[in-house]
Amino acid sequence: MQTQPVQSGSASPADGATPLIELRHITKRFGNLVACDRVSLQVAPATLHAIMGENGAGKTTLMRILYGYYTPDAGEVYLRGRRTQFRSPADAIAHHIGMVSQHYSIIPELSALDNLILGAEPAGTLGWLNRRAALEKAEQLAATLDFQPDWNRPADELSVAARQKLEILKLLWREAEILILDEPTAMLSPRDIDALFETLLRLKAQGRTILLVTHKLNEALRYADFVTVLRNGRKVADAPIAAVDAPTLTRWIIGEQESSPGVAESSPEAPGSSPGVAESSPEAPGSSPGVVVQESVLHLSNLYIPSDRGGWGVQGLNLALRAGEVLGIAGVDGSGQLELMEGLAGLRPVVRGEMLLEGQSIRRWSTARRIQAGIRYLFDDRFRRMMAAQWSVLENAILGAQRDPELQRLGWFKPRAVRQRAEQLIQRFQVKVPSLRAPMVQLSGGNQQRLVIARALHGQPRLLIAYAPTRGLDIRGAAATYAAIRHACRHGMAALVIAFDLDELMEHCDRIAVLFKGTIVAEFGRAEFSREAIGAAMVGATASA
Repeated sequence: MQTQPVQSGSASPADGATPLIELRHITKRFGNLVACDRVSLQVAPATLHAIMGENGAGKTTLMRILYGYYTPDAGEVYLRGRRTQFRSPADAIAHHIGMVSQHYSIIPELSALDNLILGAEPAGTLGWLNRRAALEKAEQLAATLDFQPDWNRPADELSVAARQKLEILKLLWREAEILILDEPTAMLSPRDIDALFETLLRLKAQGRTILLVTHKLNEALRYADFVTVLRNGRKVADAPIAAVDAPTLTRWIIGEQESSPGVAESSPEAPGSSPGVAESSPEAPGSSPGVVVQESVLHLSNLYIPSDRGGWGVQGLNLALRAGEVLGIAGVDGSGQLELMEGLAGLRPVVRGEMLLEGQSIRRWSTARRIQAGIRYLFDDRFRRMMAAQWSVLENAILGAQRDPELQRLGWFKPRAVRQRAEQLIQRFQVKVPSLRAPMVQLSGGNQQRLVIARALHGQPRLLIAYAPTRGLDIRGAAATYAAIRHACRHGMAALVIAFDLDELMEHCDRIAVLFKGTIVAEFGRAEFSREAIGAAMVGATASA
């Protein structure tokens, strides 16, 4: 059922005032998929304007049209009251518009400083690059984000959160007056999020205008001046944020007639149903109701994993994970999360210590052998490690499962089986795709994430190791992800979830272990969850009594 557009207030400037940005009846199609359908938007100067909606609602497409990345099939763009046509991002940048996408534009081989200044290098006398002046300015800007990178090391060695900060610094370096931020806090810790918004509010006070694409209701309600909501490519609501509350915003995003967030309920694998698990089964201390905790699946003992920056990324780490439980890893960015993830995946050497999967050492196993043994991975950066962007949706749906006997015979794929697998994954997680043959890059970031999660949880994995699994997901997608993880755990899987969102971990995990300087410094059962105590452990302190 198609929900009629909601009219609630106006995000337009005051009567008689010219909006800084005006998009009129913007339409954009990708094959048979209508990403934006006659969307209009007005943005007042020196405001923080939130753009919200589910994955595939058209948010990023609309912003990319404003940034000149896409050309609309219909509609007009006005900037400061004048009709404007951006043929490329270079045109937008020339008009002081900058955008930070979910997929970073950082060149891995260049240093952090060279990435920052590329295309806007400060020239000294005779046109020579003044690196000293560049470094001084870079450090001043970085201080506003509490960011202290080694400017001379390759950017590829930065964590995902650090790359996010570097992208935002690139906008500040180019003195952008209009900042478009697409899910900027998806990989930031709570402390980093607060620091980012403090910076954004200062920039707004200086006269800059910020367009914030976000799925997080609290960010919009706390920091935005106006909100625009898209659904299925159409605008359904515009309102000053002062006139909106969380239930109303949720209803606009999801739709009044829609079912509650989750996996398609008609699916036989739908989370929430736990066939074969007795409700009266005994539970381990700290576990959620209905979770059957069994024998140890993963045991890590005295683990040492090197860091690219020298020294140890993980040192003396001990951890046990049992079947049926979801164990969260909390910690500020740079505490060893990346090294731990790569060590568990076989992508980084484990110098000392032991890694046991159900009692069997896997320390020297290849990544392929670990996957064949039933370990599934969700990496923090799906664009680099979880998908082939130019390959089709169909090909990405079986990536990593190409040796599955159900999908091939004698080295030849079974076309019908491959198509059925892809369709099952798409249906289970309600992934919006133009077609199975469409390149993966045409999907929204959230729908890309939905597909790789569905692929990881297909079948009966023994162990899931997930780094920021809900990155870029909307309310429905995040709920579906944890419902699917919980469902798999009820069938014997164990899940290790690394995330920066402490509220997310506290809501969905049975236990939380805190990672600080590469080692586990505290563990909390569900009955012991406390933001103050966990937060204190994350920074190496003890919560006050």
